[in-house]
Amino acid sequence: MLALALCCLACTGSGSLHQETFTLAPAEKPVTNPLKGWAPWNGNQREDFDSTLAFVSVSWRELEPEQGVYAFDQMERAHQIDQLRRQGVRLVLRVVCDYPGKEPHLDIPDWLYEETGGTWYEGEYGSGCSPDYRDPAFLEAHGRLLEALGQRYDHDPYVAYIQLGSLGHWGEWHVDEEAGIDPFPSQEVTDCYVEQYRAAFPHKQLMLRRPYGIGAELGLGLYNDAFAQAGSHQEWLGWIADGYRSSENGEQLDGMPDFWHNGASGGEFATDRDVWAYVLEDYEATLEYIRSSHTSWIGPRCFGSETLADLPPEQRDLAAARVNALSQELGYCFAVTQVQVRQWANAPDLNVTLTVENMGVAPIYENWPLCLRLVDPGGAVLRQEMVDGRITEWLPGTNTLSYTFAGSGSLPPGHYSLQLGIVDPITGQPGIRLANSGETEPCLYQLAAFEKRY
Repeated sequence: MLALALCCLACTGSGSLHQETFTLAPAEKPVTNPLKGWAPWNGNQREDFDSTLAFVSVSWRELEPEQGVYAFDQMERAHQIDQLRRQGVRLVLRVVCDYPGKEPHLDIPDWLYEETGGTWYEGEYGSGCSPDYRDPAFLEAHGRLLEALGQRYDHDPYVAYIQLGSLGHWGEWHVDEEAGIDPFPSQEVTDCYVEQYRAAFPHKQLMLRRPYGIGAELGLGLYNDAFAQAGSHQEWLGWIADGYRSSENGEQLDGMPDFWHNGASGGEFATDRDVWAYVLEDYEATLEYIRSSHTSWIGPRCFGSETLADLPPEQRDLAAARVNALSQELGYCFAVTQVQVRQWANAPDLNVTLTVENMGVAPIYENWPLCLRLVDPGGAVLRQEMVDGRITEWLPGTNTLSYTFAGSGSLPPGHYSLQLGIVDPITGQPGIRLANSGETEPCLYQLAAFEKRY
């Protein structure tokens, strides 16, 4: 930024520089924002805690009941997708081929089972049928399913994250060998599934259950379905940092250090204790797991589907405050901390430099545009620019953006204001709350009032 400023000064010769600098104190962190926070089961949001995400788990059986016939409309009705869209809720989507239940059942279509078979089991997790993930016919059919899913949802702005489920119980990339199931597939096989997902969804945030070398290569995210379970969560962080030997098949697998720079971190609270324990008994530990995992969202087992009425009255205020504090900590949190406005007599177009502090634990994973406005004292918008701020690169810490309002030199001298909003591509309106005061319209902030001299 210094080099850019010196360059501009040099190009204008001896022109006089007028510069004003404004320092802004961050305000309280917003409790919720898009693409982060709680992601409860679809249709299970509760009123006590806001959620901008919903978790949708769909079986292959319901997606393709007949070979080559995709029941997307029926699936969307069953999972209330249209209602979620109307509410502005974005989706976390997972495809599952084996969801253990109380009774033996299939989660893949009958036609696929007849072609590829599977292992029926009754074990610690429940009952079901584990597909043969190594079968070339199964893998080929899976690729066709994902191709159809990609055609339907890759450009759907309401689909925010796609978990690479498909493999193992619940799509969690492990199987219960003690129930008589063959060992989990090798990396050579699982990489094929990853490549199918990337080919089908080149524009989506993809998330793996476990770190793999291919995940690091492709910049994928990770999800931990045993979030804040002390031993398991610490082990998962170790896998990420250092790699690990798989307990499923004995392979040595690479870690994914710093994966969160490019891919989101998510997952659901572990089921080894009541969900309220994560804020009442283990709050500090839960907070630390969010920070060390750089977590953007938690679900489907999360507080977005809980109600405070389930707690004794004397615990409700403390629980509510701590749930909201955890929500504030999740994902990104942007605050503009400094604004510099520059103009030169010989080149009077206004240049602004924003210093933006990401006070969160992760970046945002969609590159939403910035709306920059110049406003006169009467509130009239004189210039409005849509700017690519490359906000996915705003990692925790200090970030800068410089922009020149082309043609603004023709505006008369006087007093003006600078406004900023981060625009939701779905609505076309500012959609992210900043940790700043000065909100003039929903998610639109007045940052500085300055004098234009030239």
